[in-house]
Amino acid sequence: MFPFVVVFIGPPGVGKGTQAAILSEDYVIPKFATGDLLRESLRNKTPLGLEAKKYMDSGQLVPDQLVLDLIKDRIVGLPKETGFILDGFPRTISQAIALDDILKGLCHTVNLAVEFKMDEEARILRLTGRRLCPQCQKTYHIVFAPPKTDLLCDVCAISLIQRTDDNEDVIRQRSAVYWEATNPLLGYYRNNHVLKTVDASSSIDSVLLQIKNIFASLK
Repeated sequence: MFPFVVVFIGPPGVGKGTQAAILSEDYVIPKFATGDLLRESLRNKTPLGLEAKKYMDSGQLVPDQLVLDLIKDRIVGLPKETGFILDGFPRTISQAIALDDILKGLCHTVNLAVEFKMDEEARILRLTGRRLCPQCQKTYHIVFAPPKTDLLCDVCAISLIQRTDDNEDVIRQRSAVYWEATNPLLGYYRNNHVLKTVDASSSIDSVLLQIKNIFASLK
């Protein structure tokens, strides 16, 4: 069994979601991303999902407590010996402290926080180069994973689009906000002696190996 609670920290584009998905399968443990939890709750029209919808429809951020309730709702039924990965949450110290309180009540604790470290300009290149098929949602990259025919989906043969939030100015603005909130979080986990760092600029396989080596060192 893998009884550890792992937090993945890093801005969009560093590969947290990709690694969380691979590790979830390899270790047969659940992984939770707040965006996925929100979308699932909305689809299922759960009480928490309907509450979150009120904020999303009015353009407001979903409150921390509601996000924490979504996470708690998913982990409360897990066997004590089952670990899990939190992809991109918490993002602030206040969220981390609230998460610790929830985990304590469930006889869990954050055993490991993994920082995905990457050069900022390389990360921006990753994001600005992303393209999406508006029909099948398949994702491409104009440098690293281009379509066979220039800017046409391999599956649907229609023009690819760029997400509005993959605009360079938007990315840089969000990055400034992200790091202002998250840098103190890294210090929080460093002080708790659970913070490790991986080089997220390397290949998917290389990053995966780095994380698995860290997992192997957990006791």
